[in-house]
Amino acid sequence: MSTGSMSDRLVEGFTGSLPSPTRGVRKLVSLVGFVAVWWLFYEFGVLNFEHFVSPVTTIVEFAGALAGQPLTEGGDTIYLHAVYSGARVAVGVVAAALLAIPLGLVVGTSDRWENLLYPALEALRPIPPIAWLPIAIIVFPALALGSVSVPLPALFVVFIGSFFPIFTNTIEGARTIETEYGQAARSLGAGSGDVFRHVVLPATLPSIITGLSLGVGLGWITVVAAELLTGGPGLGYIIIQGSRLLQNQVVVIGMLAVGALGYATSALVEALGNWLMPWSTE
Repeated sequence: MSTGSMSDRLVEGFTGSLPSPTRGVRKLVSLVGFVAVWWLFYEFGVLNFEHFVSPVTTIVEFAGALAGQPLTEGGDTIYLHAVYSGARVAVGVVAAALLAIPLGLVVGTSDRWENLLYPALEALRPIPPIAWLPIAIIVFPALALGSVSVPLPALFVVFIGSFFPIFTNTIEGARTIETEYGQAARSLGAGSGDVFRHVVLPATLPSIITGLSLGVGLGWITVVAAELLTGGPGLGYIIIQGSRLLQNQVVVIGMLAVGALGYATSALVEALGNWLMPWSTE
């Protein structure tokens, strides 16, 4: 027996005797590792991190924010800013999905509609969503629902940012369906509606969920960028306010809140996908 094979067996026997960490433990290790690297960069002044804020100070300030400590002038808490940003993301992403999914299915399954719609939409896709903000500010009027002001320009930017990932992934999912599946269903007496419901839609769902996950992520990116420019309550607003006032801890708190909410909404999309596609978890 060679030395290499004996050492491999010893390693396999040792690692096999150790308990495998759970998924939650692995996630916790990832977070702790991130904070540890941040602390090392701050303590040793890597990349001028000594001028930033320490993770210890940030954790204390974040705990205070979660306890209801105001982050900006006027006594607004992090919960109010999170509600405003979350509502903008939810409205923008839902509106994008309601339009992008049907369009993607039509374009992906019909050459005629692909020739009519896809070239124009594809020409608009490379434009950064935030580049639409000046036009949106001019085009969309101010809308007030009672005492609540609805920021239509910010909603439109979120809509644009979310629309194209959902649209593109839906098209790709529809295009990858084997034509034999539809032909087999029709040979068994299925009509066009039955083929769409039992063949096209289930086969495209994985791509749609992927597009929704990407769309939600881009929704949070674009809403923060829009709030940086339009102002008003929102997580992007407190980030820019903290930057202007040299309150680095407020900037980081806003960033951490965006990251946590983005993670949570992505988990919701994943749960939606598991509910719509129970066969994928079996």
